[in-house]
Amino acid sequence: MRVLFAEYLVWDTPFRVGSHYYAGHFLNLGWEVGWLGGEFHPFNLLNNWPELARKFPIWRQGGWPHQGGPWEYTAFKLLPYRRWGPLNREGLAWNGDRWALPPVRRVLARAGFDRADLLWLTNVHTYPWLIRQPGYRAIVYRAADNHAAFAASPSSLQAVEDTVVRRADVVFAASHAVYERLRRMRSEGVYHLPNGVDLARFEAAQPPPPEYARLHRPIAAYVGAIHYWFDLEMLAEVARRRDDISFVLIGQARVSLTPLTDLPNVYFLGTRPPEKVPAYLQHADVGLIPFIRSSLTDSINPLKMYEYLACGLPVVSTDLAEVRAMEAPLHLVRDVTGFCTALEAALSATDTERETYRVYAAQHTWQARYAQVHSVVDDLWGDTTNTQNQALCRRSVK
Repeated sequence: MRVLFAEYLVWDTPFRVGSHYYAGHFLNLGWEVGWLGGEFHPFNLLNNWPELARKFPIWRQGGWPHQGGPWEYTAFKLLPYRRWGPLNREGLAWNGDRWALPPVRRVLARAGFDRADLLWLTNVHTYPWLIRQPGYRAIVYRAADNHAAFAASPSSLQAVEDTVVRRADVVFAASHAVYERLRRMRSEGVYHLPNGVDLARFEAAQPPPPEYARLHRPIAAYVGAIHYWFDLEMLAEVARRRDDISFVLIGQARVSLTPLTDLPNVYFLGTRPPEKVPAYLQHADVGLIPFIRSSLTDSINPLKMYEYLACGLPVVSTDLAEVRAMEAPLHLVRDVTGFCTALEAALSATDTERETYRVYAAQHTWQARYAQVHSVVDDLWGDTTNTQNQALCRRSVK
């Protein structure tokens, strides 16, 4: 069996997202797995050298197989589909491969992934045109976020995603908000599939990270991307009020950290390899999700929430709609004062409360998510002829 993942990130990104776990699961089942990482383009030369450095070698070699992992390729496009000026055209989404050097279809054919039992699509910016290709027996669309709510998303991206939703055989939505929106588009074949956690990875005891030796306790840790949705101003004020706490940020910063740079109790450690992340959480005292509330963040099912809880960490989070809907045992806050109060309560967590956090995480494992995926996807091949006919009919309707 063969599956092609069409994704936003490269395989060896510093932080693993849901698709990494699903691809790993198919690999463990003995499937051949292809991984299309997000494109790169000439504009990356202006503002994103780290991303370019990861993607350029993969493209230059025409894709490569990872030992024990998938075959991977990432596209180089002269004209990406973006929000800016002439790039904000829906035609660049559906005809994007015409602007790829070389055409992605040619590379896929050479690697044998122009045909597969399953196309698993997440990246609707770069690869929506794949749903119109005839070589895939079944198509899954996983809506991991409210893609149209990202600041750089083209104004027509919602229309592109709507077409993908109508044509896919199965649609998985990671959050309640996204699920409800997609359910209004089609009454069948849409399923709520939140993120999960690899319990074994986060429960296995790790030695303290060396950076923690020089920090005063307690330690409040954040692991993840630091972008425009991260509430730097709120965290800065909290850090000023709670100068007895060391605030540790782990991840790639895509925005200026100026509001935090003069604070002696805030430490930006940059990215860390995925296998090292559990140690930073196990030896912290509180986990943080300090996001600005918006239509984007209200639609995020935060993977970090499960990972914090799996380590027995009390979590202080902005009061996000999705987190509230998941009924997770978190301290939810709306402002600086509430954040400081919640930190005090979190630092007083008992062993019983910490066990409650672990129990919640254990109910949301990736293994449980895999079972849900198979309960749906395996049925696509129950009656091969009927399934293929349904898929072909669906893709023929724009």
